[in-house]
Amino acid sequence: MKVRLVLHRSYGDIELEGDSFDEIIERIKEFPEWLEVIDTMISTQSSAVGEKDILSGLVQITTEGPVLTVTRDKLTDREAVATLLYAMEPQGLRPKELSRLLSLSGFLSVGFASRLSELKREGLAYREGDTYKLTVAGKQWVETKAKSMKPGGQPT
Repeated sequence: MKVRLVLHRSYGDIELEGDSFDEIIERIKEFPEWLEVIDTMISTQSSAVGEKDILSGLVQITTEGPVLTVTRDKLTDREAVATLLYAMEPQGLRPKELSRLLSLSGFLSVGFASRLSELKREGLAYREGDTYKLTVAGKQWVETKAKSMKPGGQPT
C-alpha cells in the first residue's frame, strides 16, 4: 500500500510518499531539517535583492539586540513582533527575549503571545523547540510592510 502526504506551503506543495505509515512518520521526523534547507534556499534568493537593508529606518541593532525605531502608531503589535523576528533571522526568538525587545522598543504588550499565535496560525511564523521564527511567507509579509513605510512606498 502506497501512502502519500501533501503539505501545502506558501511557495508550493511538498509531497512525502512511502510504502507504509511508519515510513511516512520517519520522513516527517526529517521534515524540519528539509524545511530549513528549503527556507534557506529561498532566503538566499531573497537576499540577492537587498534583503539586508530592508529594515533600515525601522530597526536599530544595539548591544541589547534589535530595537524598533518607529512609534506604535506606525506598527501594530503583530507587525512589531514579526519585524523583531525578521531582525533576528536566522536564529529566531524565545518568547521571553521577544518580550524584552518589545519593551526596549516601547511596545509594552502583555498580549504579544497572542500575536505570536496569530502569526503561527496564519502561516507567517512557526515554532522550533522554544524559539519562534518566520516562515518564508512571514519574511515576505515583513518585507512588504517595511517597503511601504519607506519614502515613496505604497501603504498596505
